[in-house]
Amino acid sequence: MDLQIILAILGTAGVVSAALSALKGLLDQVPEVIRSWRRVVDEARRSRADDGGDSAR
Repeated sequence: MDLQIILAILGTAGVVSAALSALKGLLDQVPEVIRSWRRVVDEARRSRADDGGDSAR
């Protein structure tokens, strides 16, 4: 019985550790995604201004 409890604790700790590692990897990518999105929006605004703001072609 004690062995099962220890194994359950170790298994849970392993799953939590893996989940936190994956979450950290995901959160590390967020700033670059935001920078890319801002570049897309800036380019869209720039191309709109170059067209004279006329969206009906």
